[in-house]
Amino acid sequence: MTECRLSFVIPARNEEALIGEVVEAILAAVARTAGVSRHDLWLPDTAFEVVVADDGSEDATAAIVGAFADDVGVRLIPCDGRTCAAARNVGTAASSGRVLCFVDADTIVPETAVDRILELHEEEGRCVVLYRLASREPGFRAWVWWSFWGLARRLPLARAKSMPAFMSCDRAHFETYGPFEESWSIAEEWPLTGAAYRYQRARFLYDRRLTARTSSRRMELQPFGYLRTFLKWVSVVLFRRARTAPLNRIRHEAGNR
Repeated sequence: MTECRLSFVIPARNEEALIGEVVEAILAAVARTAGVSRHDLWLPDTAFEVVVADDGSEDATAAIVGAFADDVGVRLIPCDGRTCAAARNVGTAASSGRVLCFVDADTIVPETAVDRILELHEEEGRCVVLYRLASREPGFRAWVWWSFWGLARRLPLARAKSMPAFMSCDRAHFETYGPFEESWSIAEEWPLTGAAYRYQRARFLYDRRLTARTSSRRMELQPFGYLRTFLKWVSVVLFRRARTAPLNRIRHEAGNR
């Protein structure tokens, strides 16, 4: 059996609108690195795997991922944690890669993603890497929002190094400092990023060479959504109790759009 170098873990709940496009983008990146045509790709024959942790979806998410499972060997893992953090943890437990890459179910990675991730972890020895995000949707507000995140991540503050929509992590680091904090509905990646920033800063990177396109729909669904999300982020940075505020309603509504 081929040793797995890289596992993609995708948490999903009611993501029928985008999950197919997300998986296709990852498969294109894997095929490029594996040196095969996308149409000839069979994941179990490669050093890569794609694991989708389906968090009790009530739409066609499981059926769409199931088609990929039959076609190319994507793995569908059911879970019922009701949080993205729990789904990521379930997906990680089911995976076997030496490097883990977490991709949200509304985030499209570039075709060079696998090459760059392996370069950073296998050649440069990084433990945690956050990647640049840009909006899938057009619009000035979305552009400002993701530009702000790019600037915030460059601040010399551990809690500014957040947003796990597209991040990679060495498994040894995950097993030492993880998992994602399931009791938090926001900033659940801080056990991983905070430990990297504090104890292994030289191996922690915000990589601006690789850009994924992610959805701004969760902010668009709410009145003053960008402002409200910004204020929530500030409160989370300052106050621990804000990290457990319920966000499920917005996440579930977003998944149905």
